[in-house]
Amino acid sequence: MTHKGMVHAPTDSVHTTTEANDPAWDAFVASAPGGHHVQTSLWAQVKQVMGWQAARATVSREGELVGGGQMLIRQVRRLGKVGYVPKGPVLRYEDDTLCKQIIHELRALGRQHHVRYLAIQPPDNGAYIASCLGELGFRTSWIELAPTATILIDVTQDLATLQGNLSSPVRGSIRRCKREGVTIREGSAADLGTFYRLHVATSKRQQFVPYPEQYFTTMWRLFEPGGHITMQIAEYRGEAISAMILIAFGTMALGKVFGWTGEHSDRRPNHGVWWNAIKWSKEHGYRCFDMEGIDPDSARALLNGGHLPTAAHETPDFLKIGFGGQVVLNPVAYDYVYNPVLRSAYRVVSSRRFAEIPTVSRIIDSLRQH
Repeated sequence: MTHKGMVHAPTDSVHTTTEANDPAWDAFVASAPGGHHVQTSLWAQVKQVMGWQAARATVSREGELVGGGQMLIRQVRRLGKVGYVPKGPVLRYEDDTLCKQIIHELRALGRQHHVRYLAIQPPDNGAYIASCLGELGFRTSWIELAPTATILIDVTQDLATLQGNLSSPVRGSIRRCKREGVTIREGSAADLGTFYRLHVATSKRQQFVPYPEQYFTTMWRLFEPGGHITMQIAEYRGEAISAMILIAFGTMALGKVFGWTGEHSDRRPNHGVWWNAIKWSKEHGYRCFDMEGIDPDSARALLNGGHLPTAAHETPDFLKIGFGGQVVLNPVAYDYVYNPVLRSAYRVVSSRRFAEIPTVSRIIDSLRQH
């Protein structure tokens, strides 16, 4: 359903929609600064597999779409609905008045859908959006809903430069991967069953609940027609041992999900997959490759001129850092509690104690399953 909202100026109009597929919005997100695939209606349809529904609020100026945000909404048992705006809102240009207008509309949209808790995580270029959120009654959240630190690789550089930026151990691991007979190939929809087997193996090893297989088949079905998804698979003697699904959107490609049997680590298959993903991004004309998250404490240590904490040497962060990209910190999430009594308590109670409240704990668990 689509309807027209309140008009804020003679040339401005606000629209809200719950339509599952919204090509016009997706095209806007792809072209706007900071636009990210998690703000598209395509991604909203993927998240339906996990029980999320989407609603959007957009602002048009003189007939042109200039900003908006997509909210994912989910029912939490014995509580009600929570809302989450990942990497949004998205604006055509920096404008505090427009930004505040969209945040106001998103908050109203949540109220319209009976949301009790709303989290908004600004896009990567959204420092000014974070400022607007603070002015409008949102507070910094202690919940990390999406990676707030990552490594970006400028793939417009020539291949020799990219290779030169690799750490010596990573260069050696990539050579070893090839020397040991591991081959890397691009996957297709026919390989989704193989990828899911690797994903489940990873979940057992790292002790997390795997996504349902439908999550990945839906992702591929929706993103493949526009060329926004691909897969890199490492094989040894004809057996798939690790693989990565990449999402490519706008000017950026990113490593979305990784799967690995945990075997043949001495042959460095994961290094080969990451390197091929970076090369694929360059060959297909993207400007940047996102390693999709590292530990924020590790990022801050490196940005402050320090060394990676010793404990982090046994994590995927150590591998990612060796590829020589730029360490960046992205905006954290901001949240808003609709109930005024709970909102007051939220402002005065320490984050740790507040998180122990059963209702709040259920909210956190739900959002972390986003």
